[in-house]
Amino acid sequence: MPTSALENAADPAAPAVAFELGLLPESPDRRIAWASALSVGLHLLLFLMIGVASVESMKPNSAPELSVYVESQDIGRDAEHDRAGPVETPAAPTTRPSEELLSAAAPSRSSTVRSQPRTAAPTAPPADTTPSATSSREGSAESDAPSAETAVLTTTGDSDSEAPAYAEPVAKEPSFYIPTAQQSMLTRWVMQAAQKLQDANVRQARLSLQHEGRQYVALLERRPAADSMDIERVTVEITTEENGKRLRTQLEMKRLAFSHFAQLVDRWDTGVQFHDDEIAGRFHSNSEIYIGYDRAVAPKFLVVVTTAARGFTVATSAGYRGNDEIFRGGFETQAGRIALPGKFSPFLTDHGNQGAGVQSFAHDTRITFYPDGSYGWRELGVDNPEHKQVMSTPAYIVGASNTTICVHGTVSGKVLVYSPERIVIEGSLVYAHDPRLTADADDYLGLLSSKDVEIARPDVTGPGDLEIHAAVFARRRFVVTDEDAPRNGTLLIYGSLAAGSLSATEPRYATRYQFDRRFEHERPPGFPQTKRYEIESWDQQWSEVGDEPSGNATGSTSPPTG
Repeated sequence: MPTSALENAADPAAPAVAFELGLLPESPDRRIAWASALSVGLHLLLFLMIGVASVESMKPNSAPELSVYVESQDIGRDAEHDRAGPVETPAAPTTRPSEELLSAAAPSRSSTVRSQPRTAAPTAPPADTTPSATSSREGSAESDAPSAETAVLTTTGDSDSEAPAYAEPVAKEPSFYIPTAQQSMLTRWVMQAAQKLQDANVRQARLSLQHEGRQYVALLERRPAADSMDIERVTVEITTEENGKRLRTQLEMKRLAFSHFAQLVDRWDTGVQFHDDEIAGRFHSNSEIYIGYDRAVAPKFLVVVTTAARGFTVATSAGYRGNDEIFRGGFETQAGRIALPGKFSPFLTDHGNQGAGVQSFAHDTRITFYPDGSYGWRELGVDNPEHKQVMSTPAYIVGASNTTICVHGTVSGKVLVYSPERIVIEGSLVYAHDPRLTADADDYLGLLSSKDVEIARPDVTGPGDLEIHAAVFARRRFVVTDEDAPRNGTLLIYGSLAAGSLSATEPRYATRYQFDRRFEHERPPGFPQTKRYEIESWDQQWSEVGDEPSGNATGSTSPPTG
């Protein structure tokens, strides 16, 4: 059966087979011809095998292995515009933490996927807490603003055409917890320094301290109260060195006003004891307090009690009460004395009182507050009609020397009532907008007397409970008149009470003191401040820093540190 030359060329074994069968005569010329044909056939076969191998290499199963991670994120239109930038120059995206892990696992990118490597964006400003990342198309002409939901593409595979791309993590300052003993030492130091700044009326200071062979440097910046209701604050930066490392910590303190205490007492009357009383808020006494309990009732202090004394005295007892049942927030002794100011002139010297309404009364006067933001007054002992006016904010109602001011009603606004002699509470004194019920309540009342604040007789206040919403300060004494009257109800002071001393309240009243939490950030107009500071915020950690100079207070006058 004849075959074509192409078929014979494709089969190099064909000539040998034909010769063995005797189909072709054997001669020298024939041998040469067959040798040439065999050589051509072998070359054709070699080319054919190379071609087949080339076709096989183009099949998908021979391509490098490729892994793809896709992550979606939502960004707002404004954020898209900011991050995309002009079409000609796409903005470099920020790397998210999860993307950092993906990038770290991809030392190179496959050239099969035609995407450019992502580059880290410049450090975002502190206010931007929503970093994002996008994959760029190849060539700036193909770059568009990202859609509302942008897919983040990260690939892994072998490539020789691109350099490794890594997402650099954001460097963080190492931090170290400050031991408790060191915290206590630093707290005492900066509080004393802040008091000396206040005494010297210095705004900034740089102080140093050597303690147990180690040096500390503190930069203090004092921010006095901006107005008559503001709270003074002090920012502090402390630096030190340990094992060749420069460490820093920062904290903020606030100056306590007398309105920061649910109750503060200077001199405890030994004839008075806490019995059926509940105090929810800071309590401080400059002297030893007396308590009494029985099987039915016992006093309750819900927040830590501090005293300048060495302890407390149980005056009367029946049954057993554990200390933790009475002092539920803890009891701290020898906490230091908080001195009461000797004189007051808040309506004249406080900051921000320009334009404030100050009204003085030369005679004993009764003040009635109304929920529409007005108040009326009538001189005691004189049969005249009541005068009434709208209350400015803040308002100061001031009694002259030896003048008694009597108050009751519903307060709408910000007001301080001051008497150098006596303030008498004749009935419930409440806010038009109760802060316990209204989130944005903005009514404040301060009652301030250089001598006494009194609760009027039962026939004046009437039977039942008596509620007072105010910060009360009685330089000499807070008095419940006729405390021996039969049980009448509960005296509730929502706000604060500071006094030189206290009278008994029972059996006429059981007492409840509930701190007005707004007083943590604001005080009633012109309410006096203590000289004590309290740490408001502190992470209680040392952070390792470089040798760059601090940007806080420098080159300022330093008061004596003692």
